[in-house]
Amino acid sequence: MSDAEVPPGGDQSSLRHLNTSRVLHLLYDGVPLTINALSRVTGLSRPTVRGIATALLEAGLLKPDGQDTVRTGGRPAQRYAFDRSAGRLAGLRFDVDGVWARVTDLAGESAVTAHVPLLAEDTPERRIDAAVALVREQLPTPETPLWAVGAGTPGIVDSAGTVRLSVAIPGWTGVELTRELGERLGCPAVTAKDTNLAALAEHRIGAAQGTPDILYVQMGSRLGVGVLVDGLPFTGRTGAAGEIGRHPELGWQDAPAKLFAASGSSRDSEEEAGALAFARAAHGDPEARAAVDAYARTLANGIGAMVLAVDPRLIVLGGGLAKSGAVVLDPIRSRLAEICYEAPPLALTALVDDVVSVGGVEAARDLVRAGMRVTVDRVLNS
Repeated sequence: MSDAEVPPGGDQSSLRHLNTSRVLHLLYDGVPLTINALSRVTGLSRPTVRGIATALLEAGLLKPDGQDTVRTGGRPAQRYAFDRSAGRLAGLRFDVDGVWARVTDLAGESAVTAHVPLLAEDTPERRIDAAVALVREQLPTPETPLWAVGAGTPGIVDSAGTVRLSVAIPGWTGVELTRELGERLGCPAVTAKDTNLAALAEHRIGAAQGTPDILYVQMGSRLGVGVLVDGLPFTGRTGAAGEIGRHPELGWQDAPAKLFAASGSSRDSEEEAGALAFARAAHGDPEARAAVDAYARTLANGIGAMVLAVDPRLIVLGGGLAKSGAVVLDPIRSRLAEICYEAPPLALTALVDDVVSVGGVEAARDLVRAGMRVTVDRVLNS
């Protein structure tokens, strides 16, 4: 639609906001552009673009960003960039022992992180209160607008952001997490299974950049799988896609505990116990070696079933036990070669920080992109 066209009913205000959201959307994900460049790309007239840029500058959503380096014989043209400091995004990870928050600028960068420990018996209300307080504490000022929040949680999450089933967190089943976070934080919200957000994070900025179809496998006190298809989390009809650990014959529910038992220590955390078991195996301890091989074989059996079902291009291994490297990677790779027609490559996570909250920020960015016109309406009418 050109700026000369008016929607049915002659709503000039609607057209103006539509054009403004087009310009802002272009600059949100793109490079700084001049008025002429914006006009060429959007098809809007230069006066229309100039008026939009002026309004967005006044609203604090754009900022001058140097001058065009292309020589035209005249005065260099001013470039305009999206002002990523105009608000904040938040990514959250809920688990039985705490909540983790990541608050960034609107480009998903300049992150600050925080964590609040919780007890298994803490109520859903306590968990959500802790998450909301954690996000607010990380904002530069109480007045800084939060544009969107993305949250990850173990369990089965439906398309409305309700936790349909949670085994890991007691009392968590039935929590309408998207609605609760959106209402309390006053911004758009989205909730997904934690491993799906981890898969999204690996695809956007981690080990799977440029690869749209992946499996993310969480190796920790729980085993889990996230599925990404065409660059987007795949949830299935009810949100249970990838819940391969539910199958009783695979042994995924008991595999971590059996590995931890091989550490020879009862004083360490589960992650420390797993790391100790891997270290003992790498140094030739036969009991630890057998435990690691059994763990890797059990893990590979489930991964192989998922590979045969969805045929991904890459498998990313993450979670606290992914740091073990080749000692677990090699036996998994060997077993997959026996199961699959053509096993996809394996990669270890490239993300040092909490991968789920990173994925939450990316999901929040997607909300901003999808709701750009709503954002423009809110900001320009405030």
